[in-house]
Amino acid sequence: MLRVSAYSSRELLQVLRGLRNLDRDTKKALRQNLKPMAEQAWKEALAQHADTRLEHRVLVDTGRARVSDQNVRLTSASLSRSLTGGLKPSASYGPVEFGAGPRPAARETATSRKGNKFTRHRDPNRPFKAPNRRGYVVYPAAASVIPRVLAMYVQTFVRAIHEALEGKSNG
Repeated sequence: MLRVSAYSSRELLQVLRGLRNLDRDTKKALRQNLKPMAEQAWKEALAQHADTRLEHRVLVDTGRARVSDQNVRLTSASLSRSLTGGLKPSASYGPVEFGAGPRPAARETATSRKGNKFTRHRDPNRPFKAPNRRGYVVYPAAASVIPRVLAMYVQTFVRAIHEALEGKSNG
């Protein structure tokens, strides 16, 4: 899990302090404006880093952004609903994101259409990449998109304050 602390940036800390003083309607508008922008940027970053159809189905298609007053949470593969075929992203994202180590190939006996029996070797890790602790899709995408989302957060906050002040002066 990647976390960015507001204490590392003066501007971000000022934005969070300024949020405390906003009325409820302005905070709601801020969250509603930021969510679609953050989710779009997140899904684009995930799609740029995903290579295979499996990565797209498990990691990109399940990417979500949740926005609150204090944070923006970017998630992927957190859906507990199974995909077509039975794969559950929340339970099976590990080998897709981090790769899978070598496991012995399984031997199985199969029957051809003509009724002949034969044995074949099946590699259970064939659809996965080699192991990588840093991840292949989510972690690199998060590293590239977090600065953009933080900039969007600050810009949306400033715009919401500007619109609120403009609305009060006109009304």
